[in-house]
Amino acid sequence: MKLYMYRFALMTIGVLWCFIENTISKEDTGSLAAVHDQMLFVSTIKGKFYAVSKKTGKTLWSLDEEPVIKVPTEVTSGYSFLPDPKDGSLYAISEGREGIKKLPFTIPELVTASPCKSTEGILYTGHKRDVWMALDPHTGAKLQTLSLDGVQNICPSTKDNTLFLGRTEYTIAMFDSKTGTKRWNATYTDYSSHIAPDVQEYNMRHCSASSNGLTVTLDSITGEILWYADFDSPVVAMYTLHSEGLQKVPFTTFAPETLDHLTGQLSSTEWKYRFLQHGQKKVFYPTLYVGEYEHGNFATGSYVDAKTVTIAPKDSGPPQLEGPTIDKNDDNKDKPTKSSTHEEKMRAHTVRRGNAVLMLGYHEVPDEDNSRISPAFQITDRSETTDKVIPPIPNQSNKPNLPSPNDSENSNRGQINSTSIEESLFRRTIDYFNVDLKFLTTIVLLLCTIGAVVVYYPRKTEESIKIMLQRQIEQQKLLEQKQQSAQTSINDRDRSSSQNNYDVAIPNGYVQVGKIVYNPKEVLGHGCEGTFVYKGLFDRRSVAVKRLLPECFSFADREVELLRESDQHPNVIRYFCMESDSQFRYIALELCVATLACYIEGKSKINLDPISILLQAMSGLAHLHSLDIVHRDIKPQNVLISQPDSQGRSRAMISDFGLCKKLAAGRLSFSRRSGAAGTEGWIAPEMLNVEERTTCAVDIFSAGCVLYYVVTKGKHPFGEALRRQANILSAEYNIDSLPLTDCYVRKHLIEKMIDFDPECRPHAKAVLKHPFFWSKERQLMFFQDVSDRIEKESEESTVVKKLEWGGDRVVKGDWRKHISMELQNDLRKFRTYKGQNVRDLLRAMRNKKHHYRELPEEVKNSLGSVPDQFVTYFTSRFPRLLIHTYNALECCSHERVFQQYYDDSVYDKT
Repeated sequence: MKLYMYRFALMTIGVLWCFIENTISKEDTGSLAAVHDQMLFVSTIKGKFYAVSKKTGKTLWSLDEEPVIKVPTEVTSGYSFLPDPKDGSLYAISEGREGIKKLPFTIPELVTASPCKSTEGILYTGHKRDVWMALDPHTGAKLQTLSLDGVQNICPSTKDNTLFLGRTEYTIAMFDSKTGTKRWNATYTDYSSHIAPDVQEYNMRHCSASSNGLTVTLDSITGEILWYADFDSPVVAMYTLHSEGLQKVPFTTFAPETLDHLTGQLSSTEWKYRFLQHGQKKVFYPTLYVGEYEHGNFATGSYVDAKTVTIAPKDSGPPQLEGPTIDKNDDNKDKPTKSSTHEEKMRAHTVRRGNAVLMLGYHEVPDEDNSRISPAFQITDRSETTDKVIPPIPNQSNKPNLPSPNDSENSNRGQINSTSIEESLFRRTIDYFNVDLKFLTTIVLLLCTIGAVVVYYPRKTEESIKIMLQRQIEQQKLLEQKQQSAQTSINDRDRSSSQNNYDVAIPNGYVQVGKIVYNPKEVLGHGCEGTFVYKGLFDRRSVAVKRLLPECFSFADREVELLRESDQHPNVIRYFCMESDSQFRYIALELCVATLACYIEGKSKINLDPISILLQAMSGLAHLHSLDIVHRDIKPQNVLISQPDSQGRSRAMISDFGLCKKLAAGRLSFSRRSGAAGTEGWIAPEMLNVEERTTCAVDIFSAGCVLYYVVTKGKHPFGEALRRQANILSAEYNIDSLPLTDCYVRKHLIEKMIDFDPECRPHAKAVLKHPFFWSKERQLMFFQDVSDRIEKESEESTVVKKLEWGGDRVVKGDWRKHISMELQNDLRKFRTYKGQNVRDLLRAMRNKKHHYRELPEEVKNSLGSVPDQFVTYFTSRFPRLLIHTYNALECCSHERVFQQYYDDSVYDKT
């Protein structure tokens, strides 16, 4: 009887309180708080921030931001580190067989303590950047950003209906104290507020997959599945809104197979019957999941079932097909073990990060590393959590067994008796109002009377609330229409036939803006200032859709204007259309399969050889320069490879015109008052000199760095990224890593292109005619034309003197000693050749080519086929011959025969 009194009293208080709240705050119904109560916020590792319905899991809106974790993809030597995108924890991997170790500090803690030094001699430096973002809670539209850089007003907003999100970006870098070299760096982003309290009571239980965006939400009391959702990448955090800001809600990470198996069982009536009747248990095991995505590797805790094979390289070395063995020593006897069968397949694969080999998959929970920060900057160690098996909930609970929603909490908690909860709540109510039980009984009788009246007139109250909500919705729509009409219109040529280009949802997850259709989940890439590139459609054609923020609209207009002027060339990316909505501008461009960087790194297979790609890219750049357009951001990421045509051929194209500049009519240079443009490490030195006017030569410098990057398969002439721009300013480069094939030809061109003095760099057309791009057939034609040109010249003529100047290094003293015996014997039959003369070597090549059919078989076999093997026979023995002859005959570039080998600009400067 006592329990029923408690229940009736609580119910009456609840009804009365709801009535009072509705009466007092009628004007606020449907306000921001009401909206927030229905929202759950989800953050993914790729940086997408979702607002979803708590009840259905439906995505209400999403926000595209920078990835939560960004780390270098290549490590040269020593330790590498794996960050946890959930909280910024760090795991260390080494070149040896020590396995993975967990560091006793997180990225935020290191940034807070920096500058600091670890016991291993690692220097840490970092910085923290905070940003407030004001959003429309209904649409997710970004209204305002508040940071140290100032306030950026993006859209008009009202103060009464704004959602403020706080985002903190932690950046940490590690340096070796002995060598001063950079060892590693990372950026970690967190949305939660530091002053918001932890969630104490939460009636949902969220489960997510460790390697994809699959998420399942259950009722924490009944165990029933409420909804499924599939996000763009693994979930790293979930939030609800508190008055002090975002606060994290707990969720549990499973292996995808484990989560799929578990949810399948929870959906099965038969399994639930067996569980309730026979007390069937379900046990999960903690592991460390090591994964990979486009911005690097990461590690995070993940539960698995007994069928998932884990990796234990520190105990048993490389795992075999049947899975790792467990070292059953005294230290591990209390830890849970999993059985491994020969029929199960390994779910991991390996990737190489510098000298360290990293195995992707589910690892045993690693030990903690003994690294510490020096006492002056000591970080307090967090309380250690012991790795335990998640046991089943006791049978008397009659609920399906699930892990605790918070991975760090003790998972042994069972269900609390419902009577104790109601009694506790009732007692807390008494303490809160500070009244005795007798007085409360009188209050309960009064409340029962009022409650009856409230229940008797629910329909009238409900109708008044509906009318008020409808009025607020109409006012909100009117305000949005006024805001839409206030947006600045863009060029009529780029508008669709519709006057208002609102986002229109279409099937299969695509969104339409005017004539452009794109899929927000298919991200092809991203750039600076929040620019994203999606896969989409325009006029039934597959395109790349570039989405830009309002602060980049001026760049978008300039990019479109220059694309219209230049995209008729096959090696310049094609422009199709530009559309806009209330938040972004969208540019539809030709869809490509890869960047030059992806091709060189081996991430994409392209049916093009590297020299052809460089030739086509330079052809596109020469076209831009012929239109007086300076690109100003040439780098491997801005050279794209097109999709194969009907004949299977691809093209290299210059892309990303956001930083391009058009030279004024009659001008050959532009000022630097607008600031430096480009990407650090690829910027010409004169671009950083404000007083110096710059020309198209800035693109030639960047292209020279790209040429070296391609022929050396990923290296840069000015060294590692940390010192690269400084080396550019001091003209300190090293190109000794060039391959031996055509080494002197390639070195000659690259040195000319990256010359510190822009006046000494060749024009783009001259680069295209350089022997770097010549085929063997063209090289042979050049040698023949040179031999014919100088055959009758006297030794005192200018051209012969230039050819023979320094010729001893070309012919290696006597070229006759470096050819095969078969060719030596054949040459003696017809005329006498001087072994010290370059001219005689060219004559011998010319004669043997003209009389190739008449040569004895042994000589033909020695020389090889014409032209490739024939030319290689001589250039491999005399690698300086081609570039030496090319430089010597530059004085004849104005002659008709040699105009095809030289650009007019070369001769004009001499």
